[in-house]
Amino acid sequence: MPEKVRNRIIFLSSLDEIINYEPKSFFIVLETYGTRYLNEIEAQPDRDVVLVVGAEDYGIPINEVAKLPHSIVARLPTSVEGMSYNVVSSLVMAIYELKRRQESK
Repeated sequence: MPEKVRNRIIFLSSLDEIINYEPKSFFIVLETYGTRYLNEIEAQPDRDVVLVVGAEDYGIPINEVAKLPHSIVARLPTSVEGMSYNVVSSLVMAIYELKRRQESK
């Protein structure tokens, strides 16, 4: 029988809390300025994945994202270039995608 992987969701309210929570994690930051789509990113097997989303109106500034070690900025595909989903929709789609990939292994 395959080993069951446990998932947990922890909500942190600031970037400093995220950095200090688990600095050896692999951070995936969802932002409209992401250079790669989420489905193109391979998580690192020896690190926990931390999904980071910003505020609805202004997101997370690039200079703040640079403080996260082992991070990559991803975006979700949209049908119209320059458009984006709201934060909650983006978060739900990202959680679904990460869980789907985990279960397919």
